Amino acid sequence: MAKNATTSLSTWNFHTFHVQSELEGGQFVSAESTLLASGPPDITSNINQSATQGMDNSSLVDQQVYPIGVMENAGLSQSKQLQRIFEIGSARSYFIPGRVVGSMNWGRVFYHGVTLLRALYAYYTSTKFSINPAQLHIKYAPNAGQAPPELKVNPGFDNFWMSLYSDVFNQPTGNLLYFRDMTNRDVGALYLEYLYVQGHQLSISSGSVLLMEGGSGQFDRVVPARMKLSV
Repeated sequence: MAKNATTSLSTWNFHTFHVQSELEGGQFVSAESTLLASGPPDITSNINQSATQGMDNSSLVDQQVYPIGVMENAGLSQSKQLQRIFEIGSARSYFIPGRVVGSMNWGRVFYHGVTLLRALYAYYTSTKFSINPAQLHIKYAPNAGQAPPELKVNPGFDNFWMSLYSDVFNQPTGNLLYFRDMTNRDVGALYLEYLYVQGHQLSISSGSVLLMEGGSGQFDRVVPARMKLSV
């Protein structure tokens, strides 16, 4: 890419220059350099970090999350409430900012293994239904003092979870989104805390080669994360 750049309106030349000179081909982020992982609902308290200041210890974060494979698509959405106030005698208006509402959706290939709901709740353990995180090769053990209550309704057997009716989904989970560029350099990461699954779909078509699972949910807050893992 050209190193010349548009630094002001007077130097703008769309026939010759890029608008930004520092961009190179390898700096772009793609789906293959993005990782989605699940973890505990309150990861910041698990690693004694601040949710408002963000996490800055990638080695501890790495021990808390479970990477989710064969993810076809994922979407993150945030919206902020705004109350607009007008007044008599003026054409101008005031804005009162409100709360932020965040949502997440997933699309994943259905295969003989860990289902989408099981992967999203990888941190969860239950003696009653023999749900063991070791089955997923998870490296961490949930904090006993923060573990969700014992299940009453089974979400499924082994790694095959399909019943959103189970009370495990009355408990929150968490998601990590980790971005690198095409030269394998860290771009950034964020963690979604107190994420609740709201919907689940299984798509079946006679003309499809693969079956697809879909899911959607809402989360409480986004926590910035600094990731510097060696590769």
